[in-house]
Amino acid sequence: MSMRFTSRRQFLRRVGGALAAGAGIAFLPAGFASASPKTGPTLTPDHPGGRPTTYPGDPGFVATRPEEFAAAKASWETPEYGYYTGHNPANPGTAIDSPWQLVAVNASTAYALGYFGQGVELGMMDSGYRPTHEAFQTGLIVPVRAEGVYGTSGFGYRNAATPGNPFTAGEPFTVAADQARTTDYSHGTGMLGVTSGIRDGKEQHGIAFGSKIYVAKTGGSDTQSHGPFHDYVYWHTANKALVDAGAQVINSSWGSFVQTIDRARFDGRGNDLGVNGNLANAYEVAGKDSVSPTAMATILPNEYLKDLEYQYFFFKICYSEGGEQYNPRYPGRSFMDAIWDAIKDSGTVNVRSSGNNDWSNPFFRPSYPLFNPWAENQFVAVGGVQPPSATNSEYTKQFGFNEAGLARWWTVSTPSNSVRTTSSAGDTNYSNSSGTSPATPVGTAVMGVLLSRYPNMDAKQVRELMFTTANNKMSDGVRFLGTGQTSPTGASIAWTAPDGLPDERWGWGIPDLAKGMYGPGQFLSPMTYTMNKAPLDVWSNDISQTAIKAREKEDREWLAGYKRHGIAYAGEFSPNVLHPDGTLDEQAFVLQGILADPYIQALTDGHPELYDKVRYKDAVKWRKEWMDARAAYIKHKIDKHLYTASLTKRGRGTLVMTGDNTYEGGTRVEGGKLSITGSHASSIEVKGGTLGGTGFVARSIDVDSGVLEPGLSSGEAASAASLTFTDIGPGNVLKVGGDVTVSRAGRLAITISGDHDYTSVRAEGDLVLGGELDLDVRARLTPGTVLTIMSGDSVKGHFHSLPERRVLNAGRHLFRVSYRHGDVTLTVVRTLPGAGSGRD
Repeated sequence: MSMRFTSRRQFLRRVGGALAAGAGIAFLPAGFASASPKTGPTLTPDHPGGRPTTYPGDPGFVATRPEEFAAAKASWETPEYGYYTGHNPANPGTAIDSPWQLVAVNASTAYALGYFGQGVELGMMDSGYRPTHEAFQTGLIVPVRAEGVYGTSGFGYRNAATPGNPFTAGEPFTVAADQARTTDYSHGTGMLGVTSGIRDGKEQHGIAFGSKIYVAKTGGSDTQSHGPFHDYVYWHTANKALVDAGAQVINSSWGSFVQTIDRARFDGRGNDLGVNGNLANAYEVAGKDSVSPTAMATILPNEYLKDLEYQYFFFKICYSEGGEQYNPRYPGRSFMDAIWDAIKDSGTVNVRSSGNNDWSNPFFRPSYPLFNPWAENQFVAVGGVQPPSATNSEYTKQFGFNEAGLARWWTVSTPSNSVRTTSSAGDTNYSNSSGTSPATPVGTAVMGVLLSRYPNMDAKQVRELMFTTANNKMSDGVRFLGTGQTSPTGASIAWTAPDGLPDERWGWGIPDLAKGMYGPGQFLSPMTYTMNKAPLDVWSNDISQTAIKAREKEDREWLAGYKRHGIAYAGEFSPNVLHPDGTLDEQAFVLQGILADPYIQALTDGHPELYDKVRYKDAVKWRKEWMDARAAYIKHKIDKHLYTASLTKRGRGTLVMTGDNTYEGGTRVEGGKLSITGSHASSIEVKGGTLGGTGFVARSIDVDSGVLEPGLSSGEAASAASLTFTDIGPGNVLKVGGDVTVSRAGRLAITISGDHDYTSVRAEGDLVLGGELDLDVRARLTPGTVLTIMSGDSVKGHFHSLPERRVLNAGRHLFRVSYRHGDVTLTVVRTLPGAGSGRD
């Protein structure tokens, strides 16, 4: 039989609604329907709140109370979930024969709380997949269909002297991921298993097995080159099909890195000088961590900014007039620009593999935002992590793969070696996959699970949440990742960045679904949180501004340097940029697969060895273009205050913040309710919503319009605590370190449940009053009782129509209001018949 579980959110609606009803304050805003506690909705895999059907007897269950949580977490950790080491201890030896990627990202915590990626739509651009594989027998995997006509001619394969996989301008194409040729789909089959393989009790399952995923194909196998050899129209059509289908995140881990002919043997004109004949002039042949002095002799150099910049230049060559991929309808627009053009308006995030070579930086594709800064918020680069071994019990940075480097602000590191996944060898086959290729769908799937946890967030916001909750510590929770670990050369591969900042090797670290369940760890930009889908959310992580302030400092320094030095600030050019007099640098090299390309031969009048060389004047022009773009982007962020860590709460739902929040850019409530139960460093402005809670706001509260409603009822606390089992208790007092202002359009709402049980505000600054006072009296009070509903250093003004000693009637009680000695007090003058029955 199939197993259907009520989701965490529906459980909350039932339990929270019942608790709140008992307490008199419901935590479900108007417009949100609660499910019946007896007849909850029938859930399907496509339902936003549903748990996907797995298999009969699956022990995995969702906790419904704190004491169940540990057992619920363990219930998902079956053999197909895997092990920390990737080895099933029931089997002999130590070979990796099980998944370890789910353990590395702490997926069982999310599952125990009821989040599997349900209600989320992902995308994958790869070589196609084997649709008959047993792990893909679900309606959640959907191939997209799109058609078009190639705008240019060329070859997709460039890893041999003779290029392959031709395409021709004017020929029609079809994007259909389940119709890939048999020789094509091995890579895509493996990647799809990492994100979306069903949980069936067999060898492995996808991390986001509850998400729907749309799949498009690249038009070839994993041999498709990373380089600028692809048609704009095809790539825009395919990616736009994924976006139009609804993909919120697109996985792109396909392809082969760009190669050169052996730089130790061939000079920059392609002349063969014999084995190591060009070694004296060879450029960057050793790599960063390799023992062999010529380990990278056939891999495109990528150690420095000038190397990434050269890749950017070469894309310009290929897609500009006179280039092989020039399309007059899209002049200068590359296949990477096609991807960006397809996703930029939708907010879809593109997750890309960093590359499997020994360089300090990801290749150009994942580093695209370095030269196109407006794309940064929609890109993620993914580097690699190795599993524990007999000699090292910790996760290790994969030193042979590209590191975060200049792309560290948008890079994470995930399991990349011996990742257990589906195999195209047969319908029941599984195998280990290595490289940043399988690492990338780990990142994509983590975003899928996080999107199911935060339906009120978009993919860009979840991207930042994944970054700021990533794990940068070893298993002891104290030492940074890689502490004491070295590469084969003896160089340290340990984390070196201060806590809270991305590292040059690791980026933000390993995505952590355990911490990710509890809200953002930092704000990397002004955060607008619109709660119109889920009625309740709880953020328990401490939210800081460490990274955004470090980024502002770095960007301002770069901007000042560029203003002072111009394009010289970027340093020297690649040796594949010609000298100003047109001569070739002695360290120049030749890219693989261009010498025998008939189109390039025709374009260069029989001198294809010159095609990959950049004219000096073009290098100057193109460098200025990307540096001007970066300068404009930084200026835009400064002008728009985008280096500010702030929160704007909108929508009907309620957000409870329980952490010690140290961001200082301000908080604004424009809709629904915000409850502070921890500490809050920034000031809070209320303009249309409600502010409540029992915590401490270090700065001022300004109720311009809307409501200040201190306290947290027992029903509210119980509902909030049940979302992630965070310890949240009820209380009456909201403390404020600065002034509290309730303007004419604002309102203070006080709940009175007894002579000594009522909500209040305690401020260290002044109380400035002018708005309404609203009393909710829930008990019969004793005449003569004095209730101090506000206290501060002084009181300026009074509530509307309530001057000093004015008597008001509320809840069948008469109160006399006073504003003396920095306190706002209500003295019970008399009780009226029916007192204590509730709000009038």
